This record gives sequence, structure tokens and C-alpha cells, in this order.
Amino acid sequence: MSPEFQSAFNVVKGSVPARTDVSNEAFDACGKKGMADLAEANKNGTLVGSMAHGHAAPAAVKNGVYDVVTNHFNGGMDSQQATKALVAAVQDAQ
Repeated sequence: MSPEFQSAFNVVKGSVPARTDVSNEAFDACGKKGMADLAEANKNGTLVGSMAHGHAAPAAVKNGVYDVVTNHFNGGMDSQQATKALVAAVQDAQ
């Protein structure tokens, strides 16, 4: 996808383009910060892929984390319970 399309699409979506050669001119302050952070992490070799897209963790880990986070934010457990459940979910998934 062209840099122009990436700019137009991501400005509307409220996200940061995956391409690092897209001008930040059309983005708001948050978008510009996100783009700068992405470029810096890419340059420094510290860029970590998205857990949501299967890059940072296997699907079993992601699903376990999502289940605990969803339960916690829906009032099914307090923070202390959620912390313990996250540890267990990751251990069980591995």
C-alpha cells in the first residue's frame, strides 16, 4: 500500500501505519508520538510484535490473557485474583 493510502487510512482509523516512510503531517499529536515511538523502536531493534496478531506470544497464551483480562474488567475478579490468574493462565498455556 502506498504511503499516501497508509496515511489516509490510519488517520481515519486512529492507528499508526506499519510503514515507517509515511509522512506524519496529517496525524494528530498522539499519532505523531506513536509514529515516532514505532520508528525509534524499529531503529533500536526493540520493536515487539502484537500479541493480538500472534507475534509476541502463542495463541494459547494470548487467549489465556484475554480471558483473565476480560473477566477482571467485567468485575469477575479483583486485581489480586487477576494477577494470580494471569500467572496461571500463562503457565497453563505453555
